[in-house]
Amino acid sequence: MKQFLKYFVSFMAMAALVFAEVVSGTFSSGITVVSTTGVSINNIQLTDTSGAANTVVVYDNDSASSTNRVFAAYTGAVQYTTNVVMSFTNFTGVAQSYTNTVLKVDNITVAGATNQARRVFTFRLPANGTVTFTPTYPAGTTFGLQLSATGAGGYNIDRQPLP
Repeated sequence: MKQFLKYFVSFMAMAALVFAEVVSGTFSSGITVVSTTGVSINNIQLTDTSGAANTVVVYDNDSASSTNRVFAAYTGAVQYTTNVVMSFTNFTGVAQSYTNTVLKVDNITVAGATNQARRVFTFRLPANGTVTFTPTYPAGTTFGLQLSATGAGGYNIDRQPLP
């Protein structure tokens, strides 16, 4: 059984490596969409080509025009305690009442919101310099992978698409 487990884990690790890919490209001042689906980032290398210091923010977003994420309105639930008075007439004709504290659940509508997308990383690139970063644990995105830069440059991202 130990041998089977060892081989199974080794197989799964090798299978995960098969789906990893390195994407390369360039970015300019503004927004660049690298992926429109969720990914796991294993390594990221950014190079500045603008000749000036550059700030690059990596967002969990799939929009090509904004670093904002729009969340639609949804129905939620709120719980609270309240008192319920129970009144009745018993079998001898005497009116009785009891006060009980109960847990009540009501539906509420949570308004839609537009918020800035989640920042995954922020990098400060020196003029004509390169920054390479490998997170201790792969950083995941849910919606996509977007770069927002103040200057021009290039990227190499070792990523793994999420199912």
